[in-house]
Amino acid sequence: MKSFKDYILEAEEDNESVENTDEKNSDEKTTQRGNIKFTIWKEPDKKVTWLNNNEPYQKIEYKYEDKDKHISIHFLLGYVKEKDTWELWIGKIGAISYDDDPYCDLKCNEFSSAIIAALDKVEEFIKEVEEEPENWVQYYKDI
Repeated sequence: MKSFKDYILEAEEDNESVENTDEKNSDEKTTQRGNIKFTIWKEPDKKVTWLNNNEPYQKIEYKYEDKDKHISIHFLLGYVKEKDTWELWIGKIGAISYDDDPYCDLKCNEFSSAIIAALDKVEEFIKEVEEEPENWVQYYKDI
């Protein structure tokens, strides 16, 4: 028969293993997300690390390339003034532009919120392409 103390110790051990698993999953997500770095172009030859709301820019992009898996994807982040929202475009490197239909509306109008939402979408999209690349060939270039 187990004592009350034994139950508490088991519960603590179970809780620790759940926390460790959560930390590991969080670290894996952070590692992938940490590799996603948007480049913000203010002018053709001028990059910046951040934008304030309503600040002009030329292009905000991230290019994902995995030569081992033969995947190359171009992501564009842009503010659509008429809709007062940020949107994300996804396509083949060199073939996607802001004139194309966006992949999704990020449903936010502040740059800080948009960049976080874009990181989530990019991470999610890359994972889906890596898991089932044949379902997404219209979006990436086989390098």
